[in-house]
Amino acid sequence: MNTRSETGMETPTIAQPGALRLGYAVAGIALVVLLMAWPAIAGKFATSLMTQILIFGLLSLSADLLLGHAGLFSLCHAAFFSVAAYTTAILQVRYSVATEAAACLGILAGTGLGLIFGLAVRTRGVYFILVTLALGYIVWGVGYRWSSFTGGDSGVTNVPSPTLFGFPLEDPTTYYYFVLCVVAAVAYGYGRVVRSPFGLTLRGIKYAERRMHSLGFHPVKHLYCAFVLSAFLASVAGVLYVYFNKFVNPVSASLHNNVEAILMAILGGSGSILGPFVGAAFVLGLRNWVSSFFELYLTVMGIVFIAVVIWAPGGVSGLVQRLINRLRS
Repeated sequence: MNTRSETGMETPTIAQPGALRLGYAVAGIALVVLLMAWPAIAGKFATSLMTQILIFGLLSLSADLLLGHAGLFSLCHAAFFSVAAYTTAILQVRYSVATEAAACLGILAGTGLGLIFGLAVRTRGVYFILVTLALGYIVWGVGYRWSSFTGGDSGVTNVPSPTLFGFPLEDPTTYYYFVLCVVAAVAYGYGRVVRSPFGLTLRGIKYAERRMHSLGFHPVKHLYCAFVLSAFLASVAGVLYVYFNKFVNPVSASLHNNVEAILMAILGGSGSILGPFVGAAFVLGLRNWVSSFFELYLTVMGIVFIAVVIWAPGGVSGLVQRLINRLRS
């Protein structure tokens, strides 16, 4: 919008910060209302799809903690996701462990693996990518070859529906709300972390590691902590996934699963909280829609990804921010 000055020339007006904050608040409230009302307005299939979006969005968010804030491209986060899912499933199916204990032990197993794999942060660039790729393949190979324990290609099936403190979560709508609450709590904590001095330090390491080291920071220690934290987030996603899917097999630890999580973050907008979830909605929605009438749907997804990288490197979040900047000018 333009205003006319005393000289008769038009000058652009700039949106007030208060108005911008109000717009963000309204958008946030609208999003919360939409998610809460989703099962009532969208139906069973769409509710199931939204549950998947929340779970895989959380997996994408875990990988993006390293990619978007520390500049590390990890290819082993699907391993933490898978180990947490396998641990939970095996404890529930074979040993009849209670949901609360099985879920906690699953998260602990995935995070514990992150404590070991986190040593990869001593490397950088392509070496970090190759090391994490190899570590991810180890977990994937164990899942396939140790068939007496993991079930091999068939995986672990018939995982019972969770019962949390005596309250059953068997109904898909009830489980959707449970996943929504968990993801919202994790996203809130994630936001606090990335805006804290620790999160700002990660960004400093991403853009000027040598300078941060000269200022007295320890990049390896900070990156190691970030790696373990991201493994914890991926493990939470793995536990939510196995109770939703009712089974787990080695595909959960595959390179494809990991790359897809990274793809979601880049499409939605790496370095933001909502970006990975937007990317998950885009990827899963496109997959379900295109695959219903076109067998080579992966080709379509590849073309879309290339187009985003070339013309919208900031992802959907970047496009929205550009639009906001235009409205402010």
